[in-house]
Amino acid sequence: MLSKLGMGSAHPGGFEATLRMLNSYPIRPSSRILEVGCGTGRTACHLAGLGYQVTAIDLNEHMITKAKARAAAMGSDVEFLQADVCSLPFPDNQFDVILAESVTVFTDTSRSIPEYYRVLDAGGILMDRELILDKSMPEPQLNELLAFFGIHRLMDREKWRDALLGSGFKQAEVLEYNHFNEKLKEEQTRHLDAYEQRDKGILLDLALWETVFKHDRMILDNTEYLASALFRAEK
Repeated sequence: MLSKLGMGSAHPGGFEATLRMLNSYPIRPSSRILEVGCGTGRTACHLAGLGYQVTAIDLNEHMITKAKARAAAMGSDVEFLQADVCSLPFPDNQFDVILAESVTVFTDTSRSIPEYYRVLDAGGILMDRELILDKSMPEPQLNELLAFFGIHRLMDREKWRDALLGSGFKQAEVLEYNHFNEKLKEEQTRHLDAYEQRDKGILLDLALWETVFKHDRMILDNTEYLASALFRAEK
């Protein structure tokens, strides 16, 4: 759905949340950055435009194709690769910063988080904004949500912190914690994407729109149980 729509910032808070993170927690100019689950490359190209050395990966080939097209249109120098976060194609201690925007929750965190730790250099930082469980959800609703999104396990903030520390990170903290309120919805619509690339004929793709509507219903019906958190972990 996301690859066909070509959305550049589908994570909670959208590009507004990305800009706020980069402004509130600046990245050292010489940093080697890896963005995981880069989608159509909006964040990666923005970082490259600021002068950073950026490598970006996504599991979806269609996303990588669109990310490369975005980079070409923007004149951005980013190395885009199709790759799996659970088996990163990089040597140990390769990056200073890893960025993830609503990616890790869709992976097997027992494999992805140790991979983040492995490829970060000593003192490296993981900045990860994820969908989390704010309070216990009725089991039928939880199972439906997990099945729809393909999520292995929906964790609360303490379980996320345990997963990060258990993978070797010496420090893990929550920098932002946001509920799915009107403010978050409004942020999602800011900063229109001039380089968004929708597939041709998308308006006639009924299966796609059924997925879009179900996606929105899943979030709206479970708003009271869900939240978004920005985690910072240091190697």
